[in-house]
Amino acid sequence: MLGELDGNFQNGFKKDRSTVTAMLELQDFVATELDAGNIVGTYSIDLSAAFDLLRPDMLYDGLRDVVPKNLLEIILNFLSSRKFKVELNNVRSTERCLKVGCVQGSILGPRLFTLYMRNLEKILPEHQKSKIIAYADDTYVSISGKSITEVKESVIATMSFHDKYLRDIGMKTNVSKTELIFFKRQHPVIEQIVVNGCEITSKDCIKVLGTKFQHDLTWDKQIDGAIKKGRAVISKLKFLSRLVDRDSMKKIVTTHFFGMIYYGCQVWLNETTTAKQWKLLNSIHYRALRTAARDYHFHIPKAELNSIFNRATPLEWMMYSNAKMAITLYNLGHGPPLTRKLREASYINDRRPGTATISDRSRLKIGKQSLVNRLNCLKNVLFDWTTGIDKNALRINLKKTFIK
Repeated sequence: MLGELDGNFQNGFKKDRSTVTAMLELQDFVATELDAGNIVGTYSIDLSAAFDLLRPDMLYDGLRDVVPKNLLEIILNFLSSRKFKVELNNVRSTERCLKVGCVQGSILGPRLFTLYMRNLEKILPEHQKSKIIAYADDTYVSISGKSITEVKESVIATMSFHDKYLRDIGMKTNVSKTELIFFKRQHPVIEQIVVNGCEITSKDCIKVLGTKFQHDLTWDKQIDGAIKKGRAVISKLKFLSRLVDRDSMKKIVTTHFFGMIYYGCQVWLNETTTAKQWKLLNSIHYRALRTAARDYHFHIPKAELNSIFNRATPLEWMMYSNAKMAITLYNLGHGPPLTRKLREASYINDRRPGTATISDRSRLKIGKQSLVNRLNCLKNVLFDWTTGIDKNALRINLKKTFIK
């Protein structure tokens, strides 16, 4: 019951939702609007100690019309009459009552926080093309318009209401740490706005859940950052390769190198990736494998290196990961908005019954940044993925399809 009340904009603490689905939703909205010739303003408001400021009485008032009274009373009891002490250098403070906040470490705490924030969607102006996306307490609001002036005015009005709403429910905001970006196909737009007395200057690149979004949805800074982190890890791989066997190195490379390099790749690694970027990714890919295999003199062929460490090439991994994400989203019963969009854009291929193709509806190159418009790789999938498929079976079949 509680899972249906926290808003479809929330990607945190939900099955089949993650930071990646949140980023994909933002990317899809921005790419679609830029493809239509619009400008998009996106901001995030900084919250301080968000989970610790939840007010049980306000949570109760906000849910009493939709949640049975006996369940609400159990929740209120769970959050009420809590006490705490502080210990420093073996000296304990007197006991004090804790009247706000979720119970730290509890399973219910994160869900209660998302329920507490469920009315955030009301901050969006109905007459504008806008979208709100959240992962836990990280929230991103995007507003589209035909001109910078129009978008600026909408951002200021929405952000002011957003800040007031958060303060009214007991949250502590820091508008001075708010990040703002104007997405535009050509040169970046650096503008200043004033919200509640705080001056905010837009950037040409912001970090969204660990991934760098540039104003024109290019990914040079994200890829350069991933390469830089990868080089730092490789120096550690060189040391470890002398101490552990190859099987252990295989696990280390997978988790600590490729897990870091490819984080969020479903967003930034796609058909718009340039030849220069592919070259950088391939270079760091094989450098890591050769270091782990202690092949400093290039004796082992690249294909054999991939086989030894069970790795796909960067291009193969792009097609595999994008197809896996799209098929998973397509088959979700009550998934994010991208689920509906993928289904609307798909059509059954009569020559291969039981399979489907996602149609590309982009007008411009930037429109291919939308997940819906960059799934040509699904044409290579020869099994039925439209009626639901076991996750393990999907992973195995996609690896057979895309990875040599």
